[in-house]
Amino acid sequence: MVSLWILVVFATALFACAAPVKEQEHAGFISDYSTLRKVKDSAYLYTGPRVKEYSLFMIEGPQMLFDNETANGERQFSDDELQELITYFRVRLEKALTEDDGYTIVDQPAPGVATIRLAITALDATVGALNITIYTKVTGAGLGGAAMEGEMVDSVTREQLAAAVQWGSGSRILRAGITKLGDAKLQINQWTANLRRRIDAAHDESSDQSAEQSTKE
Repeated sequence: MVSLWILVVFATALFACAAPVKEQEHAGFISDYSTLRKVKDSAYLYTGPRVKEYSLFMIEGPQMLFDNETANGERQFSDDELQELITYFRVRLEKALTEDDGYTIVDQPAPGVATIRLAITALDATVGALNITIYTKVTGAGLGGAAMEGEMVDSVTREQLAAAVQWGSGSRILRAGITKLGDAKLQINQWTANLRRRIDAAHDESSDQSAEQSTKE
């Protein structure tokens, strides 16, 4: 019991020193920030009126646009870990877009194709040893996280169709496992699911408007 309390005290102290992922300065990645509106404490979003016109998507990135060096000049994440996160982001996004007879992923620009551009702009490591018990989980110790910028553009004209700047740390409820990327992956799961919902909502609104117009005619 004594050792457990020592762990909790240590975790609480560590959390007090840790800086969870917060709102980042603009990375200059997306083409137009003026369209964004803050919709919650951890996200600025824009969904343009033409999103409903697109059902074919290309994926670019994600690029890694953050300082990977610690204060001591050491690398926080290895090349393998960064590539793992890039692959994970793409796979989760493809799954979110295509599941349940959803949308189609293509690999070439063309009229009617939207390109989804992605960048990770901050990345905090999960401290696995502090992320596996309820006693340390509730303190927030060991939580990692990530921030991202992304936009949807017409693949030919590059017109911005939608955009997002989002950030967040891991969950004190959901388990992120013991890997350094666990909480960042939880954020990616949330972001990709939310994007699918935004695209669906745009298409549903279009369908409702078409049905209403047909009724009037």
